[in-house]
Amino acid sequence: MKSLQMKYNFLHILFWVSYLSIYGYIAIFLQYRGLSNTDIGIVSGGGAILSIFLSPFISSLLTKIPNLSIRKLILILYIIMFFMFISLYFITSPLVIIMLFYILLLSLVVSIVPFLSMICMDYLKDGQYINFGISRGLGSISYAIGAVVVSRLIEWLNPTVIIYTHLLSGFLLLVVLFSMPPYQIQEQNQQEHQSSAFTIIKNYRIFFMILVAFAFMLAASTTLSTYLINIVKNLGGSTSLYGIAVFCMAASEMPVMSITYRLLKKYRAETLILVSAGFYLIRNFTICLAPSLPILLIGMMFQGFSYGLFTATITYYVNDYLKESDQMMGQTLIGMMSTGLGSAVGNIFGGVLQDTFGLSSMLIFAGTMTLIGFLVMFLTLRKKVGLSKRPLIKSYEKS
Repeated sequence: MKSLQMKYNFLHILFWVSYLSIYGYIAIFLQYRGLSNTDIGIVSGGGAILSIFLSPFISSLLTKIPNLSIRKLILILYIIMFFMFISLYFITSPLVIIMLFYILLLSLVVSIVPFLSMICMDYLKDGQYINFGISRGLGSISYAIGAVVVSRLIEWLNPTVIIYTHLLSGFLLLVVLFSMPPYQIQEQNQQEHQSSAFTIIKNYRIFFMILVAFAFMLAASTTLSTYLINIVKNLGGSTSLYGIAVFCMAASEMPVMSITYRLLKKYRAETLILVSAGFYLIRNFTICLAPSLPILLIGMMFQGFSYGLFTATITYYVNDYLKESDQMMGQTLIGMMSTGLGSAVGNIFGGVLQDTFGLSSMLIFAGTMTLIGFLVMFLTLRKKVGLSKRPLIKSYEKS
């Protein structure tokens, strides 16, 4: 079991480095290729919008194509991403081609995220214990360390370094993925009927409203993350300091994610989700109102109690409260509403507002979206908070 946990840990570590190479440096890479803030907003927003439709379609292929497993599907997606990223190394114009390629890259890497959650949940159902929070937290640590290292390399060389980062981390991920032991339950369940996103929305209203609220808050945090380089430079920082800021943000997720499993034994999932929403208020408003770089870094470190706590909790929530046939689409819907809809709104409006009215208008927008999201979350969950009457995930207890 320890060997399986280690391999699953490395799966997350390598995936989030490859994710960093695409998402973490989108503004820096595209600015290097000559795109404006508005163009970057269109690319990041377009990728998010495309993922809303592409992610459920890709997930549905598991039931539509015989003998197609999660592993084989991830392999196919990475081969496509390798081709796209290598092409971006050589393509410098026209800008519209660069934009289209990057939009596809963004939507493809987002589509892989729910598969990582399902791999863990399928092992758990098969009787093989894995702690998702620890693995996801280590993924955040790797994202944080990768941000610092890649930032240094970009300063020494140029932003095309992210292409090499993606190719190396993606190749190693595939090696680890195909070295993991097989499990039986997932292949059986994939042949059963899989719900659509509309079915999930109709049958799980509270779950959907949680995701609506999260979409508002993530729109704000995505705006602040995508254009963080502009905030850092406005406060007198450099690309290296940007890497440190990203490190503070991602590294803070590990401790919180690693203890979420235990917190769920004591507190209801709704309680932890509402707490994470409260920390989103603290995080985003601290960043928006930061008068100096040290205050900005403090705001970034609230990422663990906001995004980290929510991500780990909602993953277990889906597996405990949704029917087995609904869980794959439930995990996919999380991505559709957050990195899909939420990111699209945040990236598009963030870029346009900056180019039209300046950086301060984007910060006001981020603060407003955060407040709306918190209010929706509070109104949805205010009657459901409290102590847990039973271990939320007791079916996953180690025997």
